[in-house]
Amino acid sequence: MPQQRKYKVLLVDDELINIKILSDVLKDEYEVVFATRGDEGIQRAIDASPDVILLDVMMPEMDGYEVCLRLRGDARTSAIPVIFVTALGSAASEVKGLDTGAIDYVTKPIHGDVVKARIRNHLKYRNALLTASAVAEFADWESVEMTERQKEIFGWVKKGKTNWEIARIIGCSEENVKYHMKNILRIMGSYNRTQAVAGLQPRRKGGE
Repeated sequence: MPQQRKYKVLLVDDELINIKILSDVLKDEYEVVFATRGDEGIQRAIDASPDVILLDVMMPEMDGYEVCLRLRGDARTSAIPVIFVTALGSAASEVKGLDTGAIDYVTKPIHGDVVKARIRNHLKYRNALLTASAVAEFADWESVEMTERQKEIFGWVKKGKTNWEIARIIGCSEENVKYHMKNILRIMGSYNRTQAVAGLQPRRKGGE
């Protein structure tokens, strides 16, 4: 069975030693990319599409608060969870960070197991929300008969996700996704996913 790809974590910190510490903590479980400036971090988030971002607050030119606000204001990055990792430990700093749209706030010095546990929890919560959204979007269709799992998977296919991306979102193996896709294509009488997406339209409102 092919190995599933790792979740991707973007580290944004102007201090390379901090990036190395976090990278050493995460590299066995996650694919790690990094940036050393705020503007670079925003562009890397757009280009690399990370699953979560660990963001420092105190950086020159553009601090972490501004970076987070800009990430939240861009449709390409607004759904990526942001966790502040900073030496600023006051309650006011934490509130400010959360008010910019971050989902968590971790103070330095970091504890590796705590950081990994928080990342896992936030990824599980995000994936649960995405899965529920996909099921809700396609559950109202009546043109084909699919199981809830098939609707869920096909929802992500329609959003352009690959088999391995779907596998990590819904928490199963890529082989399992391929198995369901074969059945979906058979049900829809399609040769490939592109044809299947093009041939399935949502039910119109009000019997139109």
